[in-house]
Amino acid sequence: MRELDYAPVHAYLETGGARLKRVRRQTADRMRAMRARWKETGRPDPATLDRAIVDAVRDILLREPEGMRLATLIDPEELLRETARQLVERSRLEQAAGREAVVYDRNATIIELQIRLLQRPKRPSRSDGNRRCSV
Repeated sequence: MRELDYAPVHAYLETGGARLKRVRRQTADRMRAMRARWKETGRPDPATLDRAIVDAVRDILLREPEGMRLATLIDPEELLRETARQLVERSRLEQAAGREAVVYDRNATIIELQIRLLQRPKRPSRSDGNRRCSV
C-alpha cells in the first residue's frame, strides 16, 4: 500500500471532476499571467501572431490579379514586413477603440516570428515523397 505522507492531503479529498476543475483553473491562471508578462514586454502571444501571419499571407495573395493568386510566390522578407504591419495595425485599431493597446517591441516580435515560422512541426508528418494534395 502507498504511503499517504508524500502528497498533500487535499489530493486525496477531491474527486476526479474537482481535480480536473482545479487543474484547468490553475492552467488558466498561469496562462493569464504569462500573457500579461508578454504584453508588458511587447511580445505578441502565439494566437495574435498566428492571426497576423494569416492576415499577412491573405493580403499578399489578394494584391495579385485574380487568376494568379494561387501561383504567387511569397517572399519571406515581404511576409515578415506584412506581418509586422498587421501587428501595428492591430495596435492602432485597439487604441482607436479606446482599449489598452499593446506596443509591440521590434526585437521581441522578430524573435517570436522566427520561433513561430522556423520551428519544426511538433509531430512528424508523412514522408515527403508520399504527400498528396486533396483539393
